[in-house]
Amino acid sequence: MITKESIEERKEVLMGDIQTVKTRLSEHDQRIKEDTALVNALTGALQQCEVFLKEYDDEPELVSDSGDVENNES
Repeated sequence: MITKESIEERKEVLMGDIQTVKTRLSEHDQRIKEDTALVNALTGALQQCEVFLKEYDDEPELVSDSGDVENNES
């Protein structure tokens, strides 16, 4: 038999479950924001590496005083 008390107990359980899920969603949302920021930072670092590699490849070779060609690796 269903009683008023059993319905109220069920209601309390449901409200607790709702709060748990809301908290979990909030935590996931925060992680998504943090991970998005991390992906953006990593992408920026990767792009900077590409720029450095292009500059390195475009850098002309230096000729020493002896006439030998030196590769500028610094």
